[in-house]
Amino acid sequence: MLNLVKKRKLGTGTIPANLTSLGVSWLNGQFKAVAVHRGFVEATWERGGVTDGPEHFDAFIREAVHETGYRGQTVTLVLAHARLVQQLVDLPPVKGKKLQKVIQRQAKQQKMFPGDASWASQACPPGKAAQRMVLHLLPKQLVNHLVLGCKRNGLRLVAIIPPSAVLHQQFAHLGLEKDEVGLLAAETAGSTTLCAGGSDGQILLARTLPGNWNEDAQHLALDLNRSALFISQQYSAPINRGLWIFGPGAEEKIEALQNHIQLPVDLSPVSDEPFYWATEALKLPPESIPNLLSRELQEEPQRRVFATAVGVITALMIIASLLASSYFFAQARQEAASIQAMSRDAGRLRATKAELEALDHELSRKKQVIKLILGERPPPVPAWFLAYLSESVPPELVVTNLHIVREEDYYKVQLAGTTQRALPPSANPPVADPVDVLKAKLAGPPFNLKITEKADEKAAPPTAPARSSGPIDTSVPGWLSRLANAVAGRPSTAKPAAQEDHFVIEGIMR
Repeated sequence: MLNLVKKRKLGTGTIPANLTSLGVSWLNGQFKAVAVHRGFVEATWERGGVTDGPEHFDAFIREAVHETGYRGQTVTLVLAHARLVQQLVDLPPVKGKKLQKVIQRQAKQQKMFPGDASWASQACPPGKAAQRMVLHLLPKQLVNHLVLGCKRNGLRLVAIIPPSAVLHQQFAHLGLEKDEVGLLAAETAGSTTLCAGGSDGQILLARTLPGNWNEDAQHLALDLNRSALFISQQYSAPINRGLWIFGPGAEEKIEALQNHIQLPVDLSPVSDEPFYWATEALKLPPESIPNLLSRELQEEPQRRVFATAVGVITALMIIASLLASSYFFAQARQEAASIQAMSRDAGRLRATKAELEALDHELSRKKQVIKLILGERPPPVPAWFLAYLSESVPPELVVTNLHIVREEDYYKVQLAGTTQRALPPSANPPVADPVDVLKAKLAGPPFNLKITEKADEKAAPPTAPARSSGPIDTSVPGWLSRLANAVAGRPSTAKPAAQEDHFVIEGIMR
């Protein structure tokens, strides 16, 4: 039977607006599904015929997805099964991981089926013990079948919820006062789910009773009386508000149950919708419901995402490492090629250096040979100076003596001479003293002679050299000397020349 309800929202704030999930209620032989997309019920579907056997769960889910057009990935299941067991257990005052270990140990002790058990717990008000809990037990093998059935259809089972967890939400609508305790019984397709609770919202007892009021109301009433007595003994508080019943045939069986129960029996104020269980399961907050899936299965998506992220990061790191390795290998090859090229260049440079050293050695040898042949000859500076005098001496002067002596790093120059009185007088007398003109020329370039004599100092004429019977000196100084001697030795009728006709210039030339 297919019942499509397009875009019908289930009450304001009931189903989270961002929720997309497939709500399934599998109550014994009754299989129903509700497809919800972003908080709206888009389609509902109920499977007819036999729906027993967990091995067929994947086929039922596949058919539900096809019939409702569900486009999400998660499934929430409300399960009423013959192997589902609820037990009220007392626990020591422990918390955290120790409490989880104690509950797990209690689950192994309280299970009534072979194999391991999947369990979920709900806290109850403390009684005689420090803390008390309702323990929901289901075979772990059955849970694995349900999880695998969803995986085969590309879905993920996020919660397996006992019907008592959904039924317990009706206590908020019963109007219980403070310290009032009541019972809620619901028909779950062949069995009866029983809950006991008070006005504080805590559950006192959850139990699945065989049979229902549509089959044997008297036998069911006996189990209800026993449950009420058990609650009174455990909590020292009687059921003082009565019993509310919910489900198919509840209104017709109120009188039949009342005849066998001392508690007042009334109909639950919550309306019995055809898809009540599958729809209400989606309204429950995930953190407060008893989920029969183990913590490992609940955290599997996070672990998968984490593993995917780690895998991606690892792959990126490997790729980055390979790229870095390739880059560094390329750099190493390039450096090796550079080293080889530099080694070749170094070899060529060493060969060039050897050739240049050989040339330098040969040049040094030739210099030594030249030095041995020529000796330590200074440059011909006196000859250059004499040649310069031939151009720089004014016509009014005659140089009679020239002495150039080489010292450590300079030349000491002494220049002496006289004026030429034999020349005819010029029409225009000289503007400057010829001796000063000569000094100025010698002090300038190219020889830059540094004059050391005083400006007003006049030297006595040098003594004429004696005649020699040797060979005649044909050089310029010799000729000038002979000329001066001849003039000095010629008898003169004039008066003796004054001391002002002679000059002496001394200086240093570097």
